[in-house]
Amino acid sequence: MRIHINKIDLVGTGREFSITPGLKIITGSITTGKTTLIKCFRGLLGSILKDFSREARQKITHLVGEIIIGDNAYEIIRPFVTTSDALISIAGENETKRLPALRSKSDEETYGTWLLEQLNLPTLRVPTAPTQDDSDTSPLSINDYMMYCHLRQDEIDSSVFGHTNFPKNNKRKYVFEVIYGKYDVEIAQLQMKRRETVSEIRRLQNYTKTIDEFLTGTPFENRAAILHNLNNVIRELETAYLDSETLGQEIRGYTNTDELRENLLEVQQKLDELHQKLQYEQYSLAQKQSLIAQLQTQSARLTKSIVAGKYLLDFDFLSCPRCGSSIQPSRTQPEICYLCLQQPEPQITQDDLIKEQDRLEQQITETFELVNAHRTATTDIEQEITRLDAQRQTLSFEINHRTRRYVSEQAEQIAQVEQHRTQLQEQKQRLEEYLGLYNRHDQAINTIQQLESNLEELDTAIDLANSRVSEFENYIGFLDRTYQEILREIRVPSFSDPGPSIIDRKTYLPRFEGRRFDELESQGLKVMVNVAHALAHQLTCIHFDLKLPNILLIDGLSGNIGYEGLDRERIEAVYSCIIRISHEYQNRLQIIVSDNTVPESAREYILVEFSDENKLIPF
Repeated sequence: MRIHINKIDLVGTGREFSITPGLKIITGSITTGKTTLIKCFRGLLGSILKDFSREARQKITHLVGEIIIGDNAYEIIRPFVTTSDALISIAGENETKRLPALRSKSDEETYGTWLLEQLNLPTLRVPTAPTQDDSDTSPLSINDYMMYCHLRQDEIDSSVFGHTNFPKNNKRKYVFEVIYGKYDVEIAQLQMKRRETVSEIRRLQNYTKTIDEFLTGTPFENRAAILHNLNNVIRELETAYLDSETLGQEIRGYTNTDELRENLLEVQQKLDELHQKLQYEQYSLAQKQSLIAQLQTQSARLTKSIVAGKYLLDFDFLSCPRCGSSIQPSRTQPEICYLCLQQPEPQITQDDLIKEQDRLEQQITETFELVNAHRTATTDIEQEITRLDAQRQTLSFEINHRTRRYVSEQAEQIAQVEQHRTQLQEQKQRLEEYLGLYNRHDQAINTIQQLESNLEELDTAIDLANSRVSEFENYIGFLDRTYQEILREIRVPSFSDPGPSIIDRKTYLPRFEGRRFDELESQGLKVMVNVAHALAHQLTCIHFDLKLPNILLIDGLSGNIGYEGLDRERIEAVYSCIIRISHEYQNRLQIIVSDNTVPESAREYILVEFSDENKLIPF
């Protein structure tokens, strides 16, 4: 998938770079900021912003840039902090988001997962220990895929995409298999289900083993004996309940409290009814008092209206309020207003207001009568409640007195009955708990059998998925040939007994003339092999349209290669090869190189040249 950094602005430093397609070179002497700029590019592509210089930490506040993914352009604003949940702003033509960088508080989307989605890269969880069926799993992140797109300065002469680090090497191999189709989504899901199934089988087996060891050598190791004893205890417990009930009946019969208990129940029912009535009367009283207040307020308003009307009815205009001329009532007929010469509209008369006030006063009087009735009823109910409550206390005292007297006389018998019943209940509970262990043991065995059946089905499905025709070998064969062609083109020195230069089918590491990468002693040779290997991956994935981001960052290209004689020619050959590939795949592959020294033939591709006077992070 094509991904291109269009521009980047290191906010706080005044540094801004626009990057055209193809090859771009960052050059300059040591400690001037080349690696820092490469790491800022990676920051736009999702890496953690760590291991930056003190100057960069102090100056840079945000990374602001534009990236092209496929045919879509996105503006990115990322705070220059190390926290993995810092919010990154994304703005595209039809998309605007703010996402945490690489980690969220839940399973929400992050900038890393957003990049995976835009680049059409699968979201998978892979085992951390592939040889163990029950190993933990870890997700393949955007940075795991970007390993194949970045030759780091501290690894370019010693490691192939961090293969010397175990966790990174494990992810590196899985990314290889995902990109080249050997480890697809379907197989990953099946293998994950298989690991979960194996883990659950082992957990249940340990669980059943624990139960067996717990019961062995105890009186409860015989399940049939537990059932037999439980049935006996249940029968004895039923007898104990009958004895307890019989004893209770004897207490009531001896103490003659049945009639008292019935009277107490009747009194309690009456009290409940009276309390309900009391609540109703109190509520009604409050409602009537509120109504009286409303009626009195309305009556006061009518009084004001009557008084105001009395003073205003005889008010006449003797002169025009507009021009001041005198006005005679005889200027028109009596039913016509002599001021405005219009027919007056009907109005409420003073008599109407007085009648309405009389009606309100009568309603207030009637409501006061209802209030008094509710108060009387409330008082009567409260007195009755007091009387019945005293009666209830008397009955309760008498019942308790008679019962205590008999119980004290029969205390030993009652204690024995209750003790025996309690012991039986405890024994029943203990037997049921042990029987529950056997039941859970049976359930676990049944679940194990079902899971083992599921495991066989999963193994069959995995074998079927692996047996399908795959282009994996075809892809790797093309990768081998491309790797060999680039090695020849960049004039890598040869050994006297050369073997094949291929990709190891087990480790997925490059071999050079039959030698493993770790067997190569020359750092300069390791750099050339690393560059050829990384370029071969990009060209293979472009040729077959495989899922690898088509961008390559090379930090410190010739740092460990000499500059005399054949070494200089090899450096020029490396740059010549990169320039050729850049021209051929200019719209598909972006290559950004940092180097201390650049051959004359490549100087036209320089993006920026730093120096001690012109550092990336200015003083």
